[in-house]
Order: sequence, then C-alpha cells, then structure tokens
Amino acid sequence: MLCILQVVKVADFGVARVKVQSGVMTAETGTYRWMAPEVIEHKPYDHKADVFSFGIMLWELLTGKLPYEYLTPLQAAVGVVQKGLRPTIPKNTNPKLTQLLERCWQQDPTLRPNFSEIIGILKQISKEVGDEGKSSGRFFSALRKAAK
Repeated sequence: MLCILQVVKVADFGVARVKVQSGVMTAETGTYRWMAPEVIEHKPYDHKADVFSFGIMLWELLTGKLPYEYLTPLQAAVGVVQKGLRPTIPKNTNPKLTQLLERCWQQDPTLRPNFSEIIGILKQISKEVGDEGKSSGRFFSALRKAAK
C-alpha cells in the first residue's frame, strides 16, 4: 500500500484472481499481520478473507499504527487464530466504524459483511461526519480526530 498526501493506493496484486474462478485458493498467501484466521490455518477460504484483511487495513488507516506492532508477525498470527487477538480500536472511534471493524474481524467468515455492504456503511459514516463528496483523506482525518 502506498500513501501519498493521504491518498491510498493498493499496489500489490501478485495473488489477485478473477472472482468467478473456481478452485481452491492458495494457502498462506499474504502477510501475517493482515491475514484472516482461515488463511493462517490453511483452511479453505473465499473473498471473506479479504474482508478481514480490509478491516485490518481500515484500522491501520484510522490509527496510523502497524497492527500488533508489539508482536512478531508469527506471534500475531498465533494470537489471531488461538486467542482471537484483534487490534485495539481507539475508545472515541465512531460507533458505526467500531461495529464495522468488529464485523470484518469475525472469526467465522460467514459473519463478515460483503464489500457492497461495507461501502454502504462507509458512505453512511461519511455523511455523518460531514465529509460526503470530499476526499477520502479528509474522511480518515475526521475519523482520526474523533478517535483520539
């Protein structure tokens, strides 16, 4: 991910695939700090693993911190799988954003929202913080201020 002037650009598509493709997805592809539990455990997974990772990235954008910065990547992976470890959400975070993060991080992938639902929730939060139609940088700045 590259962040210049508060504009986020996803840049690593090394393991991207067409959604309609069938077959088993590659096990343990990614980086431990952002991996969904089912990927870490080499279980079958689908696009809901990306929802988990998106939630971690969203938290990272909100806080400006590295997920599980006090742990090694392997310790973080073990914590996520065995202890249900998740990043700490700042106390003053918008309640709807807190709820979204918690839903994205559900251990059971079927309980995670779809990206179409995530977009709707983020648009609703954007309206509430008075950032509709403005840049995403301002959106996260507003959420960051609320989170401190």
